[in-house]
Amino acid sequence: MPDDSAAAPPDSPGATPTPPPRPAFWRERIPGFADRLPTKWLLTALTTVLLGLSAVFGGLADAPVQAAPVIAAGERHVGSELTVTVSQALLIDAFPEQLLVPAEGNRLLVVRAMVDNTTTEAIRLGTAESDRIRVGGVPGLPEAEPPTRVLVIDDGSGEVFAQPGVPVEVVFIWEVAGDAVAMGDSIDVQLLDRVLISEGQLTYGGLYDDPVVTGTLELELGDVGAGVSE
Repeated sequence: MPDDSAAAPPDSPGATPTPPPRPAFWRERIPGFADRLPTKWLLTALTTVLLGLSAVFGGLADAPVQAAPVIAAGERHVGSELTVTVSQALLIDAFPEQLLVPAEGNRLLVVRAMVDNTTTEAIRLGTAESDRIRVGGVPGLPEAEPPTRVLVIDDGSGEVFAQPGVPVEVVFIWEVAGDAVAMGDSIDVQLLDRVLISEGQLTYGGLYDDPVVTGTLELELGDVGAGVSE
């Protein structure tokens, strides 16, 4: 059989030459390239792009922090562990029965509150452990300063354990300069609550941490001088 290819006439000078294959542009390459990429990579890349655009246009700006609600004296403040009802704030010279006598020229600032433990475990209210309450607006007293003492009003005990379901009335005490505040002045009281970070197990209750301010109130100071007997 004759070889047809050998018999074919060569291209004539006037014939149009066959164009070489055209390289694919990047837009044409993407579909095939994407088909070969794992889906996980594609999702990651898309997320990165969207996050970048969101950041450029302010989409990742910090959300406005909600101010802690303002409550009134005598109003119950329900937290994750404790329900706290602050009743008053007072200035007093000393608590000699509890051996709590300030340095010369200083006085004691007292915030009185009813505390109700709503968990299933006893909660100690002390100075190092007391992420419950702060005072502000007092010259010379840092806002985050823990109380000097926490006492039970009924018996003056300094070992305060709030038992579940048993309300206890306590005073939180700070030592302040004698001329820092006076009767009739206003102070700010902040109530703190802790976040539940772990559910309770058989051997212990829930774990709480990261105290945050969840309620504020303004109190007018009273003054009982050397103290009163009830």
